[in-house]
Amino acid sequence: MIIQKLFNNVEDHNKSLQERVFVILTFIGMLSVFLLIFIGMIMGDNILNTLALVACFFGFLGVIIFSIKKRRVQTGATIIGVVLVVFLLPLSFIYGGGIYGGSPLWFIFGFAFIGMTVAGKRKYVLMAIGAIAMSASYYLAYMYPEYVAKHTILAAHMDSLISNLIVSILLVVMILFENRVYISENKLIEKQKEEIQKLSQSKSKFFSTVSHEIRTPIDTMVGFNELIIRDSDSEEITENALNIKSAGRMLLNLVNDVLDVAKLESGKMEIVPNEYDVINMLSETINMTYEEAHEKRLKYYVDIDPQTPKILIGDDIRIEQILINLLNNAIKYTNEGSITLSLRTKPMGPGEIMLVFTVEDTGIGIKKDAIAYVFDEFKRVNENGAKDVMGTGLGLTIVKMLTEQMNGEIQVNSIYTKGSSFVVTLPQEVVKSEPVGEITLEDLRNKELASEYRQSFEAPGARILIVDDNQMNRVVTKRLLRDTKMEIDEAASGIECLEKCANIQYECIFMDQVMPEMDGTECLRQIRQQMGGMNRETPVVVITAFTTGDDQAKFRMAGFDGYILKPVNGEMLENTLLRILPADLIRRTRPLEANQAGGKKGNLHKDRLPILITTESVCDLPPEMIEKMRIPIIPFSIRNKNGSFIDGVETETEGVLEYISENGNEDLFAESPSVQEYEEFFASRLDEADNVIHISMSGKAGGAYHIAMEAAASFDRVHIVDSESLSCGVGMLVLEAHNLVQAGFDAAECVRQLDKIKKRIHTSFLINNIDYLIKLGRINPRMKGVSRIFMLKPGILFRDGRGTLMRMFMGAAAKAKKRYIGMQFDTGRLIDKRRVFITHTGLTASELDDILRWVGDEMIFDEVIVQKESAACAAIHGQGAFGIIFLYEDE
Repeated sequence: MIIQKLFNNVEDHNKSLQERVFVILTFIGMLSVFLLIFIGMIMGDNILNTLALVACFFGFLGVIIFSIKKRRVQTGATIIGVVLVVFLLPLSFIYGGGIYGGSPLWFIFGFAFIGMTVAGKRKYVLMAIGAIAMSASYYLAYMYPEYVAKHTILAAHMDSLISNLIVSILLVVMILFENRVYISENKLIEKQKEEIQKLSQSKSKFFSTVSHEIRTPIDTMVGFNELIIRDSDSEEITENALNIKSAGRMLLNLVNDVLDVAKLESGKMEIVPNEYDVINMLSETINMTYEEAHEKRLKYYVDIDPQTPKILIGDDIRIEQILINLLNNAIKYTNEGSITLSLRTKPMGPGEIMLVFTVEDTGIGIKKDAIAYVFDEFKRVNENGAKDVMGTGLGLTIVKMLTEQMNGEIQVNSIYTKGSSFVVTLPQEVVKSEPVGEITLEDLRNKELASEYRQSFEAPGARILIVDDNQMNRVVTKRLLRDTKMEIDEAASGIECLEKCANIQYECIFMDQVMPEMDGTECLRQIRQQMGGMNRETPVVVITAFTTGDDQAKFRMAGFDGYILKPVNGEMLENTLLRILPADLIRRTRPLEANQAGGKKGNLHKDRLPILITTESVCDLPPEMIEKMRIPIIPFSIRNKNGSFIDGVETETEGVLEYISENGNEDLFAESPSVQEYEEFFASRLDEADNVIHISMSGKAGGAYHIAMEAAASFDRVHIVDSESLSCGVGMLVLEAHNLVQAGFDAAECVRQLDKIKKRIHTSFLINNIDYLIKLGRINPRMKGVSRIFMLKPGILFRDGRGTLMRMFMGAAAKAKKRYIGMQFDTGRLIDKRRVFITHTGLTASELDDILRWVGDEMIFDEVIVQKESAACAAIHGQGAFGIIFLYEDE
């Protein structure tokens, strides 16, 4: 009974591998110890060794029973491992004849036991302890052989032989057991994979069936609605019908979403590229989402790059599906304000462009901790803030999957309570480089009316057959084709179809696939084989709701001459008939001219930058340089006992220096923007550019970098770079970032290059007093008096982002400045001579002239920029400070 329970534990797949190995090894190990006790008694082994084995046998037995019952296998394995390597094996070695017995082999078993049963760090700790214990045993036996029990030659050989046999058997059993477990687990995994695959197939089949069943009534609704649009002379009725058409499309889109999830998860989704008109695609997208936005009183904007090529190659159906889902999502989560759809293009190479779609809203936004889950299936984030929002939660999941299927990318930027923007980039091929020109919302809305049904042909001599078990579908199809003046027959089943085909010649047969008793494929097969039938060569076109590439291939293999996806419309049917009907039966009708679009009001298009460099007011760049490079600045604030003042707006450097002279700088602090201020700053900058690279003050010199990083978590396209510098050191990196953007590098490469360049920036300052360093805790406050007596001026060097005390300069101000300048250029590294910054707080013109002369004595630069420090930096450095900033050559 006990042995049966033991092996039940070994075969139990619910137990971990360590548990199962522990059971089998301890069982075999106990048998081995029992054998060793028995053999030791026969061989006259040392009584202490035998007693130790007996004690271990019963001790191990208790540990094993406890471990299995309490499911504390790791505890049990650890206890047994410790006893083995620390006590039992060393004692067996000493009292079992040392190297002249079988004990050395048992060390091998001990290590194998620990390796297979103990998990985690304790395994390696026990192995290390075992190695030390084994080494100590060998050392003791070598240095003090008198303490090692002596074996007779016969006993030594027998002990070695028996130990060799037992350990070998144990190791073989362990290996065989491992192989058995491996094979068993693999079989279990394969079985589970088959079950998962069957489940996936069942789910796909279920979704496909549901999709087909839903598409059938949609087909009827859309068809009858098209007839209303055709026949109506009332503008109001036409508008209502167009709204129904949009709602039908949205319903169909939802059905597609459910089906597409199943197809994408099973890897059966296919992207089918074809030529498409960008404006037609956008017009359909806008008109399918406009009414819902209008009902919520939301402003609807479009911003289309006029240089977008008109005709492209791509899967426009999937692109439209992506945009509709994003727009619907924006409308759902926006209660007031606006939504905006923008399109821009980026050239990729000959005949290729990148489409960049952006959908922005002013809705509730997304919480930072929820952004990571925004694309998860069946999950809606911020549910507490949008309890009235309905939906499956599939939309964004579909968007991400489809985007990746088309080798594109999607990113989300959002500020909670302020709004969100989703950016989708998709590569496309260019067919016609002719640009679309200026396109407005009115143009896109009017294009729907301009694209209403226009009869393309008449064929009074043709006769066709419509086969469908659904009467409403037959009525819709027949009425959609009535203007062609063809003779149209109907059949409600495959059997009725065969009866008609036996006696009447048709020019085309439209065949529904899903019918009771006989489906479309079987009906087609019997038509082709019908003895004496009159339609064995007649083209047969399948009408179906099955949309996958596998389905289409299946229909082609079955011999169908065409494929129409439900819901059908007049244009689909007529285009198919134009391809199939004999030319002599067709009389082309002149199509109506499309209505021309109206005015050009409301176009939001503006030039957007691929990358925008931003920074903080502590960058200390000249204003004309900032303006020329279009560098947006977020200001720091200066806080004192009187309140907080915005750097460069509410206070300037002179005001800060005056305050310091009157009140000191004990209560004066440079304060970085808040997370919310950074978020609003980045959000507004993303209106101007696809990506934002923000150069921040050193993270080790203040909190700005870390706050900016927290704010950037709401945006996918905001990249924060720690300049590891201050003042013009930040500005130097801003200039280099601007150069990289001008050179055409993308955002990711710019960030990589900037991380290298910032290590080459030399930033140092000579401070007039040590108050700043005392506030930072870098210098003991007791040094303040000493520095005043000896006129000590600290030199600060930024290294790895931290401002450190370079040295203290003693003596008169002019002498200290000159020595400081000489030290900056004597570093043993090659210096980039293109540009040097000299930044200062409140130096006089004569003092600056001296500094310029001393710098010129050391090195000639192509450009020397003298820049007054910002109010924030002045609050840090105080009156009379100045710094030298330049680049080292790339090593």
